Amino acid sequence: MCNDSAEGSRSCRTALLPTVSEALIMNVLEILAAWFMLSMTGALAPGPLSAAVVMQASKRGPLHGILPMVGHAVVELGIVAAIIVSVEALTLDATMIDMLVGFGGLVIVGFGLLALKDWKHAAPTGSLELARTTSVSTVTQATIQGAAVSILSPYFLLWWFGIGLANVTLLVGELQIGVGTVLLAGALIYFTHISTDFLFGAFLAVGAHKASKTVTVGGINWINVTIGIFQVALGLLFILTALT
Repeated sequence: MCNDSAEGSRSCRTALLPTVSEALIMNVLEILAAWFMLSMTGALAPGPLSAAVVMQASKRGPLHGILPMVGHAVVELGIVAAIIVSVEALTLDATMIDMLVGFGGLVIVGFGLLALKDWKHAAPTGSLELARTTSVSTVTQATIQGAAVSILSPYFLLWWFGIGLANVTLLVGELQIGVGTVLLAGALIYFTHISTDFLFGAFLAVGAHKASKTVTVGGINWINVTIGIFQVALGLLFILTALT
């Protein structure tokens, strides 16, 4: 019990501070845990970004395979930042959506054809080893690929418009109570979200790199063939959807 004296009131407030702080911390952790699980629904969805990770990892190794996720993370930084500064959601009419879906389909088909171009598993040669080397050009290309397939993927757009936008807006508002600033709240939300992308991306990259060394029956690189066919089929499906 706290008495009515000034000293007693100060002692009471001091005693309550740890309890209040612990409650706020627990609330923040619960919100971020829920956001982490929700973000997993986007990270685990198969699509052109996953295909890009597998394609790059099978060609130049797991570290290179994670680069499309870097490009993806840059795009999502822009999205979260736009939400935080209170940029309202874009309203897209049916024609604009069809154009985005159709153009995205063309880009995804293009990446699929690039994967199919390396369908044959050649014996180690100087040119092959050169193709596997990492340079500023290959790093840039892989990163841009991740950003491009993210922006132009209908799955990505649907997830952010249908799930991400409303939830990030809500979470930023709730986290401000516990964290104190919009900027810090946004940073916690962003890094929690992209952690799911990088965790799943690392899993895919390591798995694809190991598989690329063994899945070469008949001299064919089945990893590239599978990824290429998947991307071409997915891109054609998007184009067909846009036209109908």
